[in-house]
Amino acid sequence: MLNTSVPRVTRAMKRLGIVGTQGLRDHRRVQVFELFMVKAIEAELGFAPNVEGYTREDMFVLAAMNLSPYGFRSVHAVSRAAAISATTAAKVVTRLTQRGLIIRSPQRELLNRKVVTLSVLNANRHHKEWRRLSEQIAMVKLPTAIPTTPKIVPRQFWHLFWNADPLKLPIAEHADFIATRMLLSDEPKAIAWAATNLPPVSISRAADMRSTPQADRQWLRNLAMAMSTED
Repeated sequence: MLNTSVPRVTRAMKRLGIVGTQGLRDHRRVQVFELFMVKAIEAELGFAPNVEGYTREDMFVLAAMNLSPYGFRSVHAVSRAAAISATTAAKVVTRLTQRGLIIRSPQRELLNRKVVTLSVLNANRHHKEWRRLSEQIAMVKLPTAIPTTPKIVPRQFWHLFWNADPLKLPIAEHADFIATRMLLSDEPKAIAWAATNLPPVSISRAADMRSTPQADRQWLRNLAMAMSTED
């Protein structure tokens, strides 16, 4: 059902503390699992259909690429999104790039008040092989990522803090200031990152800052309420 190996399932069960009940089938003693247990294991391991010529990890990377409209800046970012090791991700990216399913594209961004050109890994959805695999890619269920709390603002947003050192602005201590600076910027990526990574209470406080334009106060309050409800 999960389309993976018994040892991998056994290790996942041990991590999750899942134990099946004893039962009989065709006069043989077997372990019986409730559906919620299977779903928990599936969330832990993910699911990838069998596709000739492609490994389970290949399908995970293709699914992660498919879900990322902006692509990935590094193999490490791919490995995190696909929930596989960086070593495996490097091999998979190389293999899929050679097949034409992943392409490296130049992308210009503003970094530290300078326009720089970055090499970004993107899905090549126009490739005939990608179109052939599209249904199987859509069937992939990536392993549930373990949420991590960022400690500082990502480097790509440092230019928003032109009068401060981002390395000296830990989010735990300066979330209110960071929320104000990022949410009131005109950069959709910065706004999206702040909305999903900063505490709702800091978003709410940003709405009440004296420097916040009156026109922005209500949508910030609505955003804080929405994120608080989601949590």
